[in-house]
Amino acid sequence: MELREYWGIIRRRWWLPLAVTVVALVASTVLGVHGATAFKTDMRLAVSTIPTPDPNSVLYYDPTYYSNLDSEYLADDMSEFMTSRAFADEVHRELASSATPMDVDIDSIMTATRTKKTHRFIDITLTTPTFEQGDAIAGSISRILSDPNHVSQYLTALTAYHTQMEIVTPPVTHRANTLFGLISEIGLRTLIGLLVGLGLAFLVDYLDPSVRTREEAERLLALPVLGEIPRSSTRRGAAA
Repeated sequence: MELREYWGIIRRRWWLPLAVTVVALVASTVLGVHGATAFKTDMRLAVSTIPTPDPNSVLYYDPTYYSNLDSEYLADDMSEFMTSRAFADEVHRELASSATPMDVDIDSIMTATRTKKTHRFIDITLTTPTFEQGDAIAGSISRILSDPNHVSQYLTALTAYHTQMEIVTPPVTHRANTLFGLISEIGLRTLIGLLVGLGLAFLVDYLDPSVRTREEAERLLALPVLGEIPRSSTRRGAAA
């Protein structure tokens, strides 16, 4: 197939690539600006245990070393617990009873919350559709973690090991993408939409059984065409 034939298909089906491209542009813009992951909130939690050796006993180990080791184990447990339904339920109840109540369902809290543990630190990342929601959930998590007795009902080791939890990096909510990243993402999705539209145009044309040109008729019938009726070239307003 020659290039002019490809161009002819695009000219005949121009509305398909245009429609798909516009839909992709609108959808990618909405998702980028107001989608479920439009905003990101980052914070960091430090988990530590206080060495409490018995002054009346003879120690055969370093209390500080084992205290640090306990902290790492507890950080592992906390990073798992914070992505659980139980913790999401705690955040949900805390948000509902806060000074500025916000109704965020438990599944949304679980979906939004991600944790990454590095030694005795836990990095918490929230992805939310709005700035207000991310800020509110992060504030609720901070208030819950600042009260060890509140969480110790689920992790009794927090009390047993005299655990302290401190938000060392306060929550900061920002756009998940920079302006350049957002424009690039929208542009890439729009380009994909254009390519999909072109593919649909060629597919529809391939499935269309109509015969449009002399060459197609000769190829299909294996017979020469003796004459053609040209397209009307009468212009609007010309004399009859």
